[in-house]
Amino acid sequence: MNILPVRLSFLVSFLLWITSSYSQGTLSGKITDKENGESLIGATVYIPDLKTGASSDKDGNYTIRNLPSGSLLFQVSYIGYKSITVTIDLRKTTTRNFELTESVIESQEVVITGNALSSENSRSSVSITPINKLQLFTTPSTNIINAIATVPGVSEITTGGEISKPVIRGLSYNHVVTLNEGVRQEGSQWGDEHGIEIDQFSVDRIEVLKGPASLFYGSDAMGGVINILEPVPAENGKVKGEVASQFSTSNRLFSNSLMVEGNQGGFLWRLRGTYKNAAAYKTPPEYVYNSAFTENNYNLLLGLVRKWGFTHLHVSAFNTKIGMIDGTRDSVTRQFLDYQGNPVSDEQARSRKIEVPYQIVNHYQASSSTNLFLKNSQVRFNIGYQVNKRREFAVTPDMPGLYLQLATLAYDARYTLQLHESFEFVAGISGMTQSNLNKGVEFLVPDYDLQDWGGFVYGKKSWEKFTLNAGIRFDYRSITGKSMIHDSLGNPATSGDTVFPGFHTGFSAVTGSAGFTFRLNKTFNLKFNVGRGFRAPNIAELGANGVHEGTFRYEIGNPLLKPETSLQVDGEISANIKWLSAVFNGFYNVIDNYIYARNFNGEMKTSGGKAYQVFRYIQGNSVLKGFEFELDIHPVDALHFDNNIDYVWGKNLSSGIWLPYIPALHTMHDIRWTYKTPRASWLNAPYLEAGLEIHFGQYNTDTFETCTPGYVLINASVGANLKVQNQVWTVYISGKNLADEKYFDHLSRLKYVGIYNMGRNITFGLILPFGIYDHNKKD
Repeated sequence: MNILPVRLSFLVSFLLWITSSYSQGTLSGKITDKENGESLIGATVYIPDLKTGASSDKDGNYTIRNLPSGSLLFQVSYIGYKSITVTIDLRKTTTRNFELTESVIESQEVVITGNALSSENSRSSVSITPINKLQLFTTPSTNIINAIATVPGVSEITTGGEISKPVIRGLSYNHVVTLNEGVRQEGSQWGDEHGIEIDQFSVDRIEVLKGPASLFYGSDAMGGVINILEPVPAENGKVKGEVASQFSTSNRLFSNSLMVEGNQGGFLWRLRGTYKNAAAYKTPPEYVYNSAFTENNYNLLLGLVRKWGFTHLHVSAFNTKIGMIDGTRDSVTRQFLDYQGNPVSDEQARSRKIEVPYQIVNHYQASSSTNLFLKNSQVRFNIGYQVNKRREFAVTPDMPGLYLQLATLAYDARYTLQLHESFEFVAGISGMTQSNLNKGVEFLVPDYDLQDWGGFVYGKKSWEKFTLNAGIRFDYRSITGKSMIHDSLGNPATSGDTVFPGFHTGFSAVTGSAGFTFRLNKTFNLKFNVGRGFRAPNIAELGANGVHEGTFRYEIGNPLLKPETSLQVDGEISANIKWLSAVFNGFYNVIDNYIYARNFNGEMKTSGGKAYQVFRYIQGNSVLKGFEFELDIHPVDALHFDNNIDYVWGKNLSSGIWLPYIPALHTMHDIRWTYKTPRASWLNAPYLEAGLEIHFGQYNTDTFETCTPGYVLINASVGANLKVQNQVWTVYISGKNLADEKYFDHLSRLKYVGIYNMGRNITFGLILPFGIYDHNKKD
């Protein structure tokens, strides 16, 4: 693969570091309580487009240096207070004081996903749900997708305790793009048991865009985008760190993460290491044999913030070993059997030891993100090179059967022009180059090369109460599958049986999006958007021909598949009053040539002496429609009653058959009490929360699926912030399925081998920030 663009990008970033001007713009001021004038300690001032900010000191003062001249969007926030979002022209002022008002209503946040520049969420015409760090940490979870699956409209396809794939409004796999530090994550996400290779502790915030986002992100963003955002860098002159630790009871999962970071004159650095180790998890009737996993991750950030903008260099390594659960049992005793056919004892079943079959996944990434501020405009450039190594040991621990090595170079460049303060124009290009190699002795997809590129233009006009936006894009993708021939022994050869016939195919499409927002008054806000999406078939859909061990099936692709195109209409109305906030969002998505795998009439195929169901990739014109509704009632400051419901209906109109993998209707109800402590107290915002998850039965299924009955889960949590030597520690206990309900989730792949979802699980966690050095501290 040609990595010259990567080298050039890193060279440009390095030259910017060396040649940048050291003249610095500054904004400073004081943050106070509007009602009593008291200083607010630890309030945050953040600049999303610059990825920098500062916190107020013990006197409420803040200072941000190394700022470019011009207008920037600032967000000021503090726990228990209504956030302020304001645009400040730094050419006209260098000081600004902020007065915050106490509020139990979560105000609209600044979002960057699906927008040319950072924007208030209420002024983005697409549906975006932000999830903050505290929500991610305090939700009992085993991985990052598991942590966000409680968001209305978001579900997960699971394989045991460690592997989760995101589902947004019924669309998953290559219908959802995951962005990590500005670069799209590529890890053979077409596989059922292929999770997201991202350290959940490295995440500060996630934005979930629900609906077609092909305009900005190209093919595969038909269903939506999960944008994973990095933490705000340390303030200038500080070196600090954080320890995060969790223990979960069901699988005895230990999770520990250590981060240290600093900022000296605008030079940024951050180091993080994470280690996770889990034993087999427990369902109500049993421990699930071979569901243990280990994970270790490392992240490095080097960056520079100057008057011209910023540049960040990220390097990361994600490494995991996961037991693959096949559910094989003794026909009489119903004990699990190991890979050699021996009964598994109770001690073995609950062990931390990972036995065959298992998979080892390594994901390495180096990426650069740069934003240059020019006069009334910005230039953003993201580029990343990543290598994903996936080894599956299905027969013996000595040699992997399936071994895929995927290398991807992805890039994205945008030029944004801001006219006056009310109109934004952006033009951009994005794409990737990708190659896959088979390095094992078993084969599922062929070696292939992929080229992808696209370009778009977009404009957004803002008035006091109204915004209007529209854009158009062109995409082209080509895939070359390489032929493979085996001899009678199954070895690659020049003559014999053809495993993969070679093919070359190309796909193109014009997509677009248009929408508006309208603030009717201080209470009501409207959103409306129409978007056309595009997705080219992936390599498995086009060229698969083999046993997919982790899915218990034989997959066969179709190189004649057409690309998918969609037209989605969605609208949102939200309301905020003193004691209530509510959001309703409805969508209707028409997809031409929707692609998915299904089994026809119980078709079977024997391979290696075992019989497998055959799944062939088909397509048909389909419809997905549904809604999400959120209602937060807070009659008094201390009490919140949060409720949400989401529903998706999906059908293949060409065949009249229900679409597979559609989540069931479900509702969530949480009541939370937060005690308001005196500001001088060492105890801050202690809370107690109890909740119900009500999942209805799913009986609208394809013929190869099984119907799933409904179930109810009882959850609870308790936690608080502790003030310790000018630091705020967070401690919490979160429990899920406290009644130890025995259930199958409709999107759990293990229900097909009779394994229930996780039983009672209680997570103990703490987050301990610490200071190492503060150059600005006064004696």
